[in-house]
Amino acid sequence: MLQKNRLPSISIILLNYNGAEDTIDCLQSLRKISYPNYNIVLVDNDSSDGSMEEIGRYLASECVDHVIYSCPDKAMESAGKLPFVTCIQSDRNGGYGHGNNIGIKYALENCPDYLLVLNNDTVVDSGFLAPLVAICEADANVGIASAKIYFYDRPKVIWFNGGRFHPYTAKVEHVNFNDKDIGQKPPEENTFISGCMWLVPRKVFETVGLINEEYFMYVEDLEYCQRVLKHGYTLKVCEESKLWHKVGNASGGHLSKFSVYWTSRNQFNFYCSTMSGFYKIIPILNLVFIKPLKFFKIKKSHLIFIHFKGIWDAIRG
Repeated sequence: MLQKNRLPSISIILLNYNGAEDTIDCLQSLRKISYPNYNIVLVDNDSSDGSMEEIGRYLASECVDHVIYSCPDKAMESAGKLPFVTCIQSDRNGGYGHGNNIGIKYALENCPDYLLVLNNDTVVDSGFLAPLVAICEADANVGIASAKIYFYDRPKVIWFNGGRFHPYTAKVEHVNFNDKDIGQKPPEENTFISGCMWLVPRKVFETVGLINEEYFMYVEDLEYCQRVLKHGYTLKVCEESKLWHKVGNASGGHLSKFSVYWTSRNQFNFYCSTMSGFYKIIPILNLVFIKPLKFFKIKKSHLIFIHFKGIWDAIRG
C-alpha cells in the first residue's frame, strides 16, 4: 500500500509527432487521474502540421500551468519549480527513442521517483497510476511495470496483458491479445513489455541507460526490455491499471509500408546485435524466407520489396 504522507513523484513522458488530436485526448485523460503527485513532459518530434501550436492553444484555453521550450537545450537550462506540463520542441524527428530520450533526460534532471513513458495515442483510466506505483514500491526488483491495455475502439477487448519473447523464433507475444476481458490475470513473469506504456523507477534508467535511438521505430522496446532483464530486474503487468490504445494511429497500422520497413530492418538488427549462435540463425532464416511468404499469403505481395529493403539497409548499416 502507498503511504499517503509520501506519494512518490512521477514524470509522465509523452511524445507527439503530427498527432495533436490524439495528444490532446491523452492529456485530457491524464488531467483526470486520481494520483496527485505527477507532472507531464511533452516532447514534439519536429511535427510539420502545427501540432505544438495546437497543443499550446489547448493548454492555454484550459488554463493549464505549462511552459514551452523551443529546443531541448533551452529546456535543460531551466531550473526551479516544474509546471504541470513542460513542452519541449525537438530539433528533428529522430524517432521513438530520440524523442522519448529528450523527455527522459529532462525529467531525470528533476529527480522524480518514477518515469512513465506513455504513447500519445492512449486514453488512461482515472485510477491507472496508483496501482502501478504500488507494485513497484512493494518490490524493488521491478524494472518496468505496465497496465492491462485494451483496444480503444473495442474497449473490453485486450490488446496487451503481459508479454513473452520467444528466443528460438524471436517472436513477441502479447498475452490475451484480441481476447474479451473476462478477468484474465497477467503472467507472473514477463520477458517483454510493450513500449506503449512503461512505468520505470529512476534508478533503472540510471543503471540500464536510455532507449536505443538507432531503431527509430519498432523493436526498441524489446531491445530495452532485454537489457533491463540482463541487469537483474523483472517486468510486471498490473491488472488493476487500465488504459486504451488507438492501435496503429501513429504509423498507419502494422501492414503500412512504414511499419513493414522499420520492423524488418530493426528485427534484423536486433537478431544480429543481441543474439548468438543457434538463437541468431533460426530467426534470421525465418525473417528472410518465411515472413515474405506471409505477405504473399495475405495478398500483400507489394510489401515483400519493402521488407527486403529494410533487411538490406540493416546489412548496409
